[in-house]
Amino acid sequence: MKKIIIIFIVVFAFAEIKSLNDLFSYIFPLITHKKIVKVYTLPRYYDYFKTNNFILVKDCNKSDIVVGNIQCKNKPIFALSYTFFKNNKNVFGVFYYRKGRPQLKFKQKILKKFFKTVPKELMEYVE
Repeated sequence: MKKIIIIFIVVFAFAEIKSLNDLFSYIFPLITHKKIVKVYTLPRYYDYFKTNNFILVKDCNKSDIVVGNIQCKNKPIFALSYTFFKNNKNVFGVFYYRKGRPQLKFKQKILKKFFKTVPKELMEYVE
């Protein structure tokens, strides 16, 4: 029984990481209108950006997008908690879980401020 539970946890964790990779690979190039997006994030999120679509930078001021609950002046931030999303002015989007369900939201005003347009593919997630 313990082996089954451990296998389930490992499979579930891998599925979540893969889906976030796919989410970021789809959304960030769409929003920035760039094939390769410069991302600043915390080391624990580096695995989400190990594709050809991203370059990890060490200075948030040299990035196109900041990912995580990180303050960076005058840079667009994609949050990973709803509280950070609601309470910070440069946060344009968020991915979080609510009651065990994944949630994706964007702020239209902030998207327009940093990226000039809101892609029609994301309009259903804009508040």
